[in-house]
Amino acid sequence: MNKLISYLLIIIILTTTLTSCTFEKSDEVPVDLPSSVDLRNYDGQNYVTPVKRQLFGDCWSFGISAAAEISYLYANGMGVPTGQVNDAVDFSEKYNVWYVYHDITEDDVILGKVRASQVGEGYDVSKAENKYADAVYTIGGAIYSGSNLYASGFAPVDESVSINGEYPYAYKGKYSEVFEGEVQYSPDDDWSLPLNATYRNPLSAPFFRDSFLLPSPATIDENEEYKFNESGVTAIKTELYKGHGVAVAALVYGTTNYDHWATYNRRGIANHVVTIVGYDDNYPKENFALYTTDSEIDIDSIPPTDGAFIIKNSYGEEGFENSGYFYLSYHDHTISYPISFEFDSTDSVKCQKPNYDQYDMLMIGWNGYKEYESETKIANIFDAQMDETLYQIIYKTVLPDTSVHYEIYKNPTEGVPDSGKLLAKGDNSHIWGGYHRIDLKKEYNLKKGEIYSIVLTMTHRATDESIIFTDVIPYASNIGPDVKANGIINKGESFLFSNGNWTDMSYLVNSLSKHVYSQSIKENLPDDFKALNSNDIAIDNYPIKGILIPSSEQ
Repeated sequence: MNKLISYLLIIIILTTTLTSCTFEKSDEVPVDLPSSVDLRNYDGQNYVTPVKRQLFGDCWSFGISAAAEISYLYANGMGVPTGQVNDAVDFSEKYNVWYVYHDITEDDVILGKVRASQVGEGYDVSKAENKYADAVYTIGGAIYSGSNLYASGFAPVDESVSINGEYPYAYKGKYSEVFEGEVQYSPDDDWSLPLNATYRNPLSAPFFRDSFLLPSPATIDENEEYKFNESGVTAIKTELYKGHGVAVAALVYGTTNYDHWATYNRRGIANHVVTIVGYDDNYPKENFALYTTDSEIDIDSIPPTDGAFIIKNSYGEEGFENSGYFYLSYHDHTISYPISFEFDSTDSVKCQKPNYDQYDMLMIGWNGYKEYESETKIANIFDAQMDETLYQIIYKTVLPDTSVHYEIYKNPTEGVPDSGKLLAKGDNSHIWGGYHRIDLKKEYNLKKGEIYSIVLTMTHRATDESIIFTDVIPYASNIGPDVKANGIINKGESFLFSNGNWTDMSYLVNSLSKHVYSQSIKENLPDDFKALNSNDIAIDNYPIKGILIPSSEQ
């Protein structure tokens, strides 16, 4: 792996018969978890797609794609008998990498999805591409990008999607050839994709419901020492029990017993993103044992207890019994940023071509936040771009145990989002941070040009059980000298309520940049990804979206 691969910041629509616009939420945390789960053999069904082989430093895209494939297959009951190959979906890693790292162009603007006001938002990679045309595939990436990308309605995109009679999203270069039955490709090939709405916005993405920013089993205490976090193991196991794959970062293969392909790292940082497809509480801790130069067992190489996650990698057959899999101890010190996704059954979805009112187009946004002692709200104001019906909203939370009170107003006074006619309100609680798609109790008709606002009050239950107000500040940072992050926040789009007053977010960019910079420098991040100062930070609009049915689809 090259340096940039090692340096990772690991923060829908299929054609079917349509019936309703409602979604089924998954169960809460089960009381009793089984001692093992393997989604390759879950009640006799295989929900895991074949192991793939990455060519570049884009493991982050392979990790989130594999996790999304599992969750989508499970949600739609698309397992196959254990032992059979499940290739019913093949979400494009190439799509994720290319469009996450290329900013919005004028040709990307499309009614009901990408507003002209956001042209220029994203990453400017022109300097990097002048040095190497396929540079975006070598930069590494953020595991959180899948959450942002999926919630925006752009992905995941299946590799089978055809545009102009071709299959541009397949993981290969433009000039790849088939030789002896296999696709032969090279990093020197042309891996570019067009930058326009036709290619960035193919109508093929599954219906995203939630992402879950899970706690890690490996935490750092106040003395900057490793501390095992049992709740992190339980959270990951719970998601697997629900039929969700879990993308995670770890050091691969730092300290590994290759007889069993069992990894247990007690030092180092994550250098790779993989997918957890199962767990086994009884996996023997002795399988991790290594030997000293005196052929004695190194006691420190054995984890404190039995138990391991089953890991799907993206290095082809490399792994246990040439399967592409290996085992990772629950106690590994490098496990970082676990995230899972939830999709809804395509059969339950009435609205196959929804509109998205959204301003947060910086797809690789990290999770900044502030805490407040007094009432705080965040809001976005939108104008209806056509006659349409609002039926869902999407928002992002960062902290666990967050409650969200939402209000939706029609024709609010300029600069005062919580004014005008109150259309809807509701309350939701979220165990984990992430993007959350919320069904409204009613549908609300809007005429072209009518204004509406979505106002959120977020409260978080702290470890001492106190309740604090919080917000969400999406941001990204420049990556090295050649990849520049650009956030576009226009006047009248996003607003913050604090100290009894509403303030347009466009006036807060400098102060927010300084705030999230102070948060980011406390992270144990590789040098290439560290912001040198607050000027390296790009702030994005609040991650609040409206989901609407175009009149033509009603």
